Amino acid sequence: MQPFREKNTQNTVNDLPFTLIYNPQIALALATLPCLALLIVGHTLSYWLMQFGLASEEIFRGIQLPVLDPDPQRPL
Repeated sequence: MQPFREKNTQNTVNDLPFTLIYNPQIALALATLPCLALLIVGHTLSYWLMQFGLASEEIFRGIQLPVLDPDPQRPL
Protein backbone atom coordinates (compact mmCIF):
# COMPACT_ATOMS: atom_id res chain seq x y z
CA MET A 1 0.00 0.00 0.00
CA GLN A 2 1.27 3.49 -0.85
CA PRO A 3 1.74 6.05 1.86
CA PHE A 4 -0.74 8.89 1.81
CA ARG A 5 1.83 11.63 1.01
CA GLU A 6 3.81 9.76 -1.66
CA LYS A 7 4.35 11.66 -4.92
CA ASN A 8 1.95 10.72 -7.68
CA THR A 9 3.72 8.93 -10.54
CA GLN A 10 1.01 9.48 -13.16
CA ASN A 11 1.74 11.51 -16.26
CA THR A 12 0.97 15.19 -16.05
CA VAL A 13 0.31 17.68 -18.82
CA ASN A 14 4.02 18.59 -18.95
CA ASP A 15 5.01 14.97 -19.65
CA LEU A 16 2.80 14.60 -22.73
CA PRO A 17 4.51 14.52 -26.14
CA PHE A 18 2.61 17.59 -27.30
CA THR A 19 2.73 20.90 -25.51
CA LEU A 20 -0.24 23.13 -24.94
CA ILE A 21 0.01 26.84 -25.53
CA TYR A 22 0.39 28.40 -22.11
CA ASN A 23 0.94 31.96 -23.31
CA PRO A 24 -2.42 33.60 -24.04
CA GLN A 25 -0.81 36.16 -26.36
CA ILE A 26 0.42 33.40 -28.66
CA ALA A 27 -2.97 31.68 -28.58
CA LEU A 28 -4.68 34.97 -29.44
CA ALA A 29 -2.25 35.62 -32.29
CA LEU A 30 -2.87 32.15 -33.72
CA ALA A 31 -6.66 32.50 -33.42
CA THR A 32 -6.87 35.98 -34.95
CA LEU A 33 -6.14 35.08 -38.57
CA PRO A 34 -8.77 32.31 -38.87
CA CYS A 35 -11.40 34.55 -37.25
CA LEU A 36 -10.65 37.40 -39.63
CA ALA A 37 -10.71 35.00 -42.57
CA LEU A 38 -14.15 33.70 -41.50
CA LEU A 39 -15.50 37.23 -41.24
CA ILE A 40 -14.20 38.19 -44.68
CA VAL A 41 -15.46 35.00 -46.31
CA GLY A 42 -18.87 35.39 -44.64
CA HIS A 43 -19.20 38.99 -45.78
CA THR A 44 -18.14 38.14 -49.34
CA LEU A 45 -20.47 35.14 -49.50
CA SER A 46 -23.44 37.16 -48.27
CA TYR A 47 -22.67 39.88 -50.85
CA TRP A 48 -22.51 37.30 -53.67
CA LEU A 49 -25.76 35.67 -52.57
CA MET A 50 -27.50 39.03 -52.45
CA GLN A 51 -26.25 39.89 -55.94
CA PHE A 52 -27.36 36.47 -57.21
CA GLY A 53 -30.81 37.05 -55.71
CA LEU A 54 -31.11 40.44 -57.38
CA ALA A 55 -29.98 39.02 -60.73
CA SER A 56 -32.44 36.14 -60.53
CA GLU A 57 -35.19 38.60 -59.63
CA GLU A 58 -34.54 40.48 -62.87
CA ILE A 59 -35.43 37.36 -64.85
CA PHE A 60 -38.97 37.30 -63.45
CA ARG A 61 -39.74 41.01 -63.81
CA GLY A 62 -42.49 41.92 -66.26
CA ILE A 63 -40.26 44.30 -68.20
CA GLN A 64 -38.03 41.48 -69.33
CA LEU A 65 -40.81 39.12 -70.37
CA PRO A 66 -42.12 39.16 -73.94
CA VAL A 67 -45.52 40.70 -74.63
CA LEU A 68 -48.09 38.02 -75.47
CA ASP A 69 -50.93 38.72 -77.86
CA PRO A 70 -54.35 37.96 -76.44
CA ASP A 71 -56.09 34.91 -77.86
CA PRO A 72 -58.35 36.28 -80.65
CA GLN A 73 -60.77 33.34 -80.45
CA ARG A 74 -61.47 33.67 -76.76
CA PRO A 75 -64.43 35.95 -75.95
CA LEU A 76 -63.95 38.63 -73.35
